[in-house]
Order: sequence, then C-alpha cells, then structure tokens
Amino acid sequence: MKNILFLLFFVISISAAAQSFKGGFRLGLTGSQVDGDNISGFNKAGLTGGFMAALPIDEYSDISAELLFVQKGSRKNPTKNNNLYKYIMRLNYIEMPFLYRRQLKTNFGFEAGLSFAILIDNKNREFDIYGKIPARPDFEKYEIAAHAGFKYFLNEKQSVNLRYSNSVIPIRKSPGISTYNYFIRGQYNIVLSLTYEHWF
Repeated sequence: MKNILFLLFFVISISAAAQSFKGGFRLGLTGSQVDGDNISGFNKAGLTGGFMAALPIDEYSDISAELLFVQKGSRKNPTKNNNLYKYIMRLNYIEMPFLYRRQLKTNFGFEAGLSFAILIDNKNREFDIYGKIPARPDFEKYEIAAHAGFKYFLNEKQSVNLRYSNSVIPIRKSPGISTYNYFIRGQYNIVLSLTYEHWF
C-alpha cells in the first residue's frame, strides 16, 4: 500500500511538472460528523492538507487530482444538559479526490467529483467518558465519497476553498447505539473543509 501511495504521489508530481499541467498545495481545517451515530453537528475539528495537480480543459475549467491527509470523525462534548456525556471518534485518511473545477468570470468558482480514501490509523479511534470503546463493528479500510465545493480566487495562484463531502458507502455497519439504528444501513462521514490553495 505504501508503494501505491508513493507511486501515485510520484505520478502527480511528474504530471504537475509537465508543461500542460499545473501543481500546487492546499492546507486547512475540517469540521466533521458521522451520520448514523445519533450525534449531530460538525463538532469534530481536524486538519487537512496535501498536493494538487490539474489539467486545464479551457480557460475557465480543469480536471484536478489531489493527494490529501484528512482528519474525520465525530465528537460530543460533555455538558450539564447531556449529563456530562463525552464521545469522540478519530479517523485519519489518505484521500485522493478527482474533481471537475470551473471558474466563473467573477472571482468565484465551483467544483464537484469523487474521492477514494484509505483509513490509515489502526487504534485509538473511539472513546467515551470511560475510555476506549471496545466491541464495536470495525471500520471499513476504504472510503468512497462525493464532493462539492465553492472557492474564492484571491489572485491567479491563490484561492480559499469551502468543500462539502459525504461518504457514498458506509464507513462501517451500524454499531446499534440505539434502536433507531435498526433502520440505518451504516455510518457515513460528512465533512466540511476550509482550505487555502496555492498553485505554482
């Protein structure tokens, strides 16, 4: 698997160096939740960052590929209203989005596409007030997600990106946290990311 990731990164780097391609990097923050865990709100903060390569289609649009580290998961902070209940799910992925991106004639643009991701951490994923939670269904090793986003161009090489992503297949089977989960096929990552992008 490490060889595959290295090869992908090498291909992206070489492609970005080619005359018809352009390359860059992105770095920012994520807010995430997991559909199906009975906890709402983008309360799990994380980091994201990585490299990008794009092949222009015309003056205003291109096809891009990215290699990113993305922190996802879910969180519920203890309060008096929830009897000081605490919960956190930590999921770290290497993600490879493939996107169609379109710049409007103003400073705005949009993007849409799919990604393939690999779950890279093997422990310390899920905790409550008593510590690590045992005896839960294991998480899937791979994730496929859909993406849609908007961006504001600061100049020709720099932009600010707001992206929404949602798993299209479950990241694991429902752990049966409540009786309502009987009607849920599984759990799904939902992520909002805000990033700074710079193209070379």
